[in-house]
Amino acid sequence: MSKNITYFILIIIIGTLLGAFLGKAVSKVFPNDSTVKEMLAIEINPGLKPTTLDLGILEITFGSVVKMNITAVVGLLITAVVFRKLIL
Repeated sequence: MSKNITYFILIIIIGTLLGAFLGKAVSKVFPNDSTVKEMLAIEINPGLKPTTLDLGILEITFGSVVKMNITAVVGLLITAVVFRKLIL
């Protein structure tokens, strides 16, 4: 894998994690019935639900779910811009 692809994947993961963390932190600040808190709490969960393959002597579970919210997407976009300015 080339150096730019490795940096890009690392920056995307870090940006998404920071965005999700900031979304959770900001949602704690607002009251429970706040519109802003409801907006930040909306999540999309695309992925594969856990599926088990039982072979008798070996049992394997496959699955992967990505939890995305608005702030994670914003963090992803910001890090994509930073990547473009710093690396490309």
